[in-house]
Amino acid sequence: MMPKDIEKGTLAGNKVGYGAIGGGESATNAKSGMEGVWEVLVSFAPLGFIAFGGPMAHVGLLQTVFVEKKRWMTDETFTELLALGHSLPGPTSTQMVVAVAASRGGLLGAMAAFVMWSLPAFFVLVGAAMGAVQLSGGEYGDLKDIWWLKGLPPAAVALIFSAAYKMGVKSCSDTCTRALGLLSACVIVLASSSALEPHVFDFLYPGLLIVGAAAALAVYSADGGGGAGAGGVKSGGLDVRISMTGGAILIAFWAATFGALSYMRFIAGSTNQYILLAETFYRIGSVIFGGGQVVLPMLVSQVVGPGWVSTTQFYDGMALTQALPGPLFNFSAYLGAVSSGLPGALVACFALFAPGCVLILAVSPFWLEVRKQPRVALALRGINASAVGFVFAAVVMLYGQTVASGADAAVVIFVAALEGGFDVPAPLAIGAGGAFGAVLNLLVVGSKAI
Repeated sequence: MMPKDIEKGTLAGNKVGYGAIGGGESATNAKSGMEGVWEVLVSFAPLGFIAFGGPMAHVGLLQTVFVEKKRWMTDETFTELLALGHSLPGPTSTQMVVAVAASRGGLLGAMAAFVMWSLPAFFVLVGAAMGAVQLSGGEYGDLKDIWWLKGLPPAAVALIFSAAYKMGVKSCSDTCTRALGLLSACVIVLASSSALEPHVFDFLYPGLLIVGAAAALAVYSADGGGGAGAGGVKSGGLDVRISMTGGAILIAFWAATFGALSYMRFIAGSTNQYILLAETFYRIGSVIFGGGQVVLPMLVSQVVGPGWVSTTQFYDGMALTQALPGPLFNFSAYLGAVSSGLPGALVACFALFAPGCVLILAVSPFWLEVRKQPRVALALRGINASAVGFVFAAVVMLYGQTVASGADAAVVIFVAALEGGFDVPAPLAIGAGGAFGAVLNLLVVGSKAI
């Protein structure tokens, strides 16, 4: 049983509550009760097995499934959600999973989607960490060379390109928005290939969104609105079925948990390993921007430094995580299991994911109100365009990282054609692309660089 205040709409919105907070898209599209939760379960169940390629590949997969195929939201709403995720700490793709699921199945749906999204890799990582699974003789650094995995990363790149193109057509429709998308894409590509400290990205992504908002506000305000009625924000935003009171409760929960864990470790001097794990991973999850790749350097110092895992264990687990579907934050399960078994895996995984997931749900009802302001609607055009630039940057960077041969390029073309030309559902397209790549690599066809 859920608390009565949640049932009545203090935390989870009801039909009356939707109107009170602005009536986002879920106000008309959401299913009621367990029907919505079941819809979420069915929709997300296969995704945890095929979400290869990293955060932006996940974004491409989500866009294909929930915008193009299921039509749970518009392109504008999806791009806005992507920008909101980039503005908050935590794993952006997982935050989007939780928010999309909440819009259909409420908080229970959000939790169900998170489990479906993370569980396949969680089991493999915990099993490997506890010695239940032996891969590659105990060394995971060469997993990317296994022939039957070779087709999956290029397949994911095809979906990112498809998503970038479709989002760009909708959100970069004039000179200003195209220029902002180009700017953010170039800045991210150049920054990612430069010798910068990882924490630069904590400010770079939100900074580019702020630049986009300011530029759009200046340009369209000077133009008397810049035709906002025709080219501005048309969607009602994504309603995660949480009221503003509920959002405030979630923010208080996040802050109270942060404070309690910090007090127990640094003031009370707790030496309980589970408290130390929870505080470390919760703190990291509360301050890290830019997703999984940015969190790795901080984890090295915070986990290897105290001796919880060895350097070899750390990098073996990192290689294994990158070869598996799902978010890179799943790495926390491996680290927690190496340190403290299955309980440690659960503590570390929850602590790293929880801040970002709680904050995206907490902020969303307030954002639904703020976005209704005319000047905010103008700024949103620049924010969304800058967010699309991030996706185009991911296409360029991931293509260079994953497409090393003619076989890889053929997989990209094959999956793009299946998804875009033959209207094959994304899970099937990725599976077919992975199989195609596996056959090409097994037969040593197209193995030379192009």
